[in-house]
Amino acid sequence: MIATPRDDLTIERFEAADVDPAGFDHEAHVYVAWLYVMAYPRREAIARFDAALRRLVAKVGASNKYNATITWLYLLLIAERIRVNEDWASFRARNADLIDGLPRSQVA
Repeated sequence: MIATPRDDLTIERFEAADVDPAGFDHEAHVYVAWLYVMAYPRREAIARFDAALRRLVAKVGASNKYNATITWLYLLLIAERIRVNEDWASFRARNADLIDGLPRSQVA
C-alpha cells in the first residue's frame, strides 16, 4: 500500500515529540525525514531530525531503539535521492527500498 502524507506528521509536531509512537512506523520516519530534507539544508536537516528523534525516543522510553548510524544513513540517502519540487508520492514510488527498510545502491 502506498501511504500518503499525513497531516498529523509535521516537523513542528515531531520536534515537540507530539507524535503517537504507535503510529510512527518506519515509513513515517522516512516521511518526516523527507520533510526535513525538503525544508532545510542537508546539515541542518540531519541535526534537527536527529535531535528531535532523540527527544521522541527518550519521551516514550525507547532510547534503546535509537541508532545514530542508521538515522544519518537514511537522511543522507534521502538527501542524495531527492529531486527539486518532488512530492512525497513521487519520491516514495522511486525509493521503495527506503520504505521497505533495505536501501540499495542507485549506481547504474
